Amino acid sequence: MIDWASSALAPLHDLAEFDCGVPELNDWLRGHAAHAIARGTGRTYVWTPLGNDRVVAYYAIVPHLLARTELTTNLAGGLSTAVPGYLLTKLALDQTLHGGGLGAELLRDAMRTVVEAAEKASGRLLVVDAIDDHAAAFYRKHEFKPVVDNPLRLVVKVATLRKALDL
Repeated sequence: MIDWASSALAPLHDLAEFDCGVPELNDWLRGHAAHAIARGTGRTYVWTPLGNDRVVAYYAIVPHLLARTELTTNLAGGLSTAVPGYLLTKLALDQTLHGGGLGAELLRDAMRTVVEAAEKASGRLLVVDAIDDHAAAFYRKHEFKPVVDNPLRLVVKVATLRKALDL
């Protein structure tokens, strides 16, 4: 089994060979991730094999506010207008890693990052906009719940993540 290093995207990382099978996700990593970091609008984290700078997986996270009207009373936590959290904007594995259960591990890595961020800066929820029903089912397996009137937008409480990760 190969061990992975998880780290914030940096100029030393090799993005050239990354291919998750979804051109939009490949293009975003190569063309927009560094710009988002430079502008302070999002953070991208990558996996590389130990001793190698070739990116084989990544996810991106941005701060986010959810409208109270999108949420159940329990998820809103008594807040009446907007609920602070984080948006998992991207999550992708290189095709060479598909089928080995590493998608769940990558999600756990992203969840851990969000819990750590929430401990420092606050935030109640993690939000994801699934690209299709298959992706939504993946997130539902990890305790994400659909928001009101949109089955592809899913949320989970940071407190739930903390318990799931034993943090």
